[in-house]
Amino acid sequence: MQADVGPRIAVVGTGMAAVMCAKTLAHMAQSDVGSASSLRNARITLCTSRGKLATQTGPKNGSIPQAGKPFFDYGCQYFTATDQWFQEQVGRWEKAGFVTALAGNQIGMLSEANGFKPVLGGKCWVGNGGMGPMLAKVIEDIKQEFPGIVEHVAGFPESSMAVKSLSKTSNTWRLGTLGGKQLGPFDFVIGGFAQHVLTDPFLLSGGQVCQKMLQCLRRVESNQLIPIQVCFEGDPLPAAFTAAHVYGEDCLSFVCNNSRKPQQSGKDGTPGPQHWTLLSTAKFAETEFNTNPKGYKRSAQDGMLGALSRVLGVTDLAKHRPVINRINHWEDGLATNAPPDSKGCLFDVEAGLGWCGDFCVSPGIQGAALSGRAMATTLSSYIGAQSGFDDSGMLPFDEPWRSVQRTESSILLDIGAFPSELGLTENWTHTDLVPSAADGYKPEGHTGAAGARISNDTVSGKGNKGKGDGKGKKGYKSAVGSKGKGKSY
Repeated sequence: MQADVGPRIAVVGTGMAAVMCAKTLAHMAQSDVGSASSLRNARITLCTSRGKLATQTGPKNGSIPQAGKPFFDYGCQYFTATDQWFQEQVGRWEKAGFVTALAGNQIGMLSEANGFKPVLGGKCWVGNGGMGPMLAKVIEDIKQEFPGIVEHVAGFPESSMAVKSLSKTSNTWRLGTLGGKQLGPFDFVIGGFAQHVLTDPFLLSGGQVCQKMLQCLRRVESNQLIPIQVCFEGDPLPAAFTAAHVYGEDCLSFVCNNSRKPQQSGKDGTPGPQHWTLLSTAKFAETEFNTNPKGYKRSAQDGMLGALSRVLGVTDLAKHRPVINRINHWEDGLATNAPPDSKGCLFDVEAGLGWCGDFCVSPGIQGAALSGRAMATTLSSYIGAQSGFDDSGMLPFDEPWRSVQRTESSILLDIGAFPSELGLTENWTHTDLVPSAADGYKPEGHTGAAGARISNDTVSGKGNKGKGDGKGKKGYKSAVGSKGKGKSY
């Protein structure tokens, strides 16, 4: 490196960990000339694609949310901020119009026995117009705040620019895109994603130099979830809340009426039919996907819509005309373990390869952000250390990891860790059915993939399986029941 040029750093990932890592690095790179920062004049390249904070308007990943139009938040439906540093970040986003704190009565617990009960305290944040647009605006804000320091390589919607491989020669890294372009050279590469289907091929492409990091990430174990996106084109469902953690249902853990969330402009509510996201319990998803040879989509559709009707007290769901937009399975929903004695990130000092993600801190948006920050400060400390940098615990590739645990300040639910101040009841249903990847990742090992043969049907409620419902869509009569009882809706 030239004396007047700082380190060249690539951050690969689309979630909060990668984005906040890039921002923290950029802030250090912008330090005053008199500062002793080891990252002064660093150049940061943030490579994004499409992550778990996705927001969709149609059944395919290629859709981009349009301002004022209906949308589905896909995974994360809301987040909280209890750490002071992260609160400051969220406060900035609120002032810029990226996020809104929902009213206290809009998120809570929902069950057939007790109805809806709002959370006790604490702010619950949602992205304006969806979590996807929120993250896109955060990235754009970072580019504007750090011109000449942060370069953004977007692999969505232009997939040819999505980073798929890496290689190291002569002590420098290069990244390869899907379209065959080479990015770099870089002095350091930092990853910010943890799904095996992505990390395994990416790190395998790097060869032996990536082997220890690959073994680390193969130790990440996650629960499995089934999300359903459903639009109700008939009468609105009787729900005066936005989102709820569901209790007392074996197959359903969370529901969210996206149409009640603020638009990208910040205006409350989106015109048009209700657009809901339903998330299964981990136990249901893991059982169905790993043991059901006929596939999970039909049973998920029947079970989860049946549970929704029960907890809302709806006796005839057919009159609300539910139309499925998408059903699929998340192999890596939420991390269920963490590195022993975690320092908030992973770092291979010999390779110049780092990694961050919520699995290093606490499952959820705040945990991801804190891990990204930890990765940036760790890299700064390493570069600034003349000798004696302590990297103990930062590359635990050959030792068992610990299970995620509830703490005094947070509880665990299938979709994340949430602060105790919300007053939620713990609901952690992860099973031992999820295969470990520690000895090698084998995606073909799952038995429930036959579910891909089931198309996304419309629930007509009229029993006309395979017949049109007047809109060119297929419908069928559900016989889903509670705990094995047949009940139509």
